[in-house]
Amino acid sequence: MAETVTLMGRKFEGDPDWLIGYRAKWFEQYRILPPETSELYIRHFIAPQLDDDRLLDLVDGFGLRKIPDDFKRVVDDVEHPTAVFVGKNLAHLSLPRKYAEAGVELLGISKAVKKHEQFFRDLFGKAITSPFADKYTFLAHALHNAGLYIRIPRDVEVEKPIRIVYVLDRENEAVYAKVVVVCESGSKSSVIEEFHGLPGSGGCVVGHHADLILENDCSLKHSILQNLGHEHPFTSNRVIHIGRNSAATAVGALIGGGVSKARVDSVLSGDGSSVNDLEIVFGDGEQSMDLTANLHHIGYGTSGRVVAKGVVKEKAKTFFKGVITIEKAAKNTSAYLAEHAMVMSPDARAYAIPSLEIRTDEVKATHSASVSQIDPEQVYYLMSRGISQDEARKMLALGFFEPVVSMVDLDEVRWGIRSLLEGKWGGPVTELFEEPEVTVTSLFGTHYKYRYGR
Repeated sequence: MAETVTLMGRKFEGDPDWLIGYRAKWFEQYRILPPETSELYIRHFIAPQLDDDRLLDLVDGFGLRKIPDDFKRVVDDVEHPTAVFVGKNLAHLSLPRKYAEAGVELLGISKAVKKHEQFFRDLFGKAITSPFADKYTFLAHALHNAGLYIRIPRDVEVEKPIRIVYVLDRENEAVYAKVVVVCESGSKSSVIEEFHGLPGSGGCVVGHHADLILENDCSLKHSILQNLGHEHPFTSNRVIHIGRNSAATAVGALIGGGVSKARVDSVLSGDGSSVNDLEIVFGDGEQSMDLTANLHHIGYGTSGRVVAKGVVKEKAKTFFKGVITIEKAAKNTSAYLAEHAMVMSPDARAYAIPSLEIRTDEVKATHSASVSQIDPEQVYYLMSRGISQDEARKMLALGFFEPVVSMVDLDEVRWGIRSLLEGKWGGPVTELFEEPEVTVTSLFGTHYKYRYGR
C-alpha cells in the first residue's frame, strides 16, 4: 500500500495528504473488484479493458492548452455559466455576475477541495463504503484530474443551464472528471455535461463520476452528452441523492465511444421525492455499450421513472439493465422502469434486463422491456409516400429517440444530439424536427460535426 501512496502522490502533487491517502485506497479497490458484482448481471455486462500502468502514465496529461476554435462560441457565451476543459485542464470558467452575486459557486474541483475541505472529507470518506460504488466509481475517484463543484444556494433559481464541456484534442491522455452538485433547499437549476473527442485524439481514456445532492423542496436537471470517438473507452457513474419533496431529472445520451459502461443510481431518500431518468443509446460499427439505471426508493410516497431507449446497427451491441428497489418504509411508492431497443442490422445485438426488489406493500411498481427489429410495415408506409428506404429507417429511429431528446433544455445541445444521431447514417443533416424560431443551421455549434471517425 505504501508504494501505491507514493505513486499516487507523484501524480497528484497538489492534493492534501488525506486526499492522497484516499486515492490510494480507491485505486486498490478498483484493482480488487471485478467489472460486475451484481448476481443479476454477472453474465451480462460490457466493460472496457484498461491497462492500470498505462492509466497512471496517461493521467498526468499535458500542460496548459488553447481552446480549439470550434469551441470558441462556448467561451463567447456570456449568458450561461460555462466551463471548458481541454484534456484535464480547466481552460475556461465563467459565472455571470447576477449568479455570483446570488451566491452560486462554480469552482474547479481542486480549488473546491481546498475551500470546502471538511465537506469533501466527509463526502469522499463515504465513498469507500457506498452501496452505489463499483469498480469504475473507485477508478474515477482515484484518478480524478478534472471536474467541478457547483453549489446552488437556498431559494436561488439559475434560469440558464450550467454547461460543462470536455474536449479531447491530443493523443494518449486520461481525463477523469469528478463533478459535485449541491442544490440547497428551494433552489432550481440545470447542468449539462458534454464529452467531445476531436480527430487526432486516439489513445485517450475518459471517466466520469457525479454526486448530485438535492436537499429539500428543490429541483435539478442533469444531462450528459457523450460524443467521443469510436476508439475512446468511457465509464460514467451518477449518484442522485434526492431529499424531501425534491425533483430530479436525468438525461443521458451515449452516442460515441468504443466500449462504454454507464450507471445511474437514483436514491429517493426524502418523503415525496421524485426522479425522471431518460436515457438513449445509439451504437454503430463495433461499438459496445452497457447502461445500468437503478431506482432506490427509501422515503414515503416517492415516485421514480426510468425510460431507456436504444438503437443498434451494423455490429454494435448494447445491454440495458436496471433494478427498482423499494425498501420497507417506502410505502405509497410509484415506480416504472422501461427498457426498449430497436435492432437495425442482422449482426447487431441488444439485451434488456429489468428487475424488481420490493420489500413492502402498498406500492405500485412496473417494468417493461422489448428488443425488436425495425417495423417493416412502418418502413413500407413511409416508402409509399415517396421516401427512400434508408431515409425511412432513419426517420423511424430518430422518432424513437425524440421523447428523450426533447427533454434537453439547451437549444444548441438538443439540436446537436439530433445531428449526431442523424449522422450515424452519414450524409447531410436535414431538419426532420421543427421548433419555433429554432433551426439546425442557426444553432449548431461547429463542434457537433465530429461524428466518430473509425
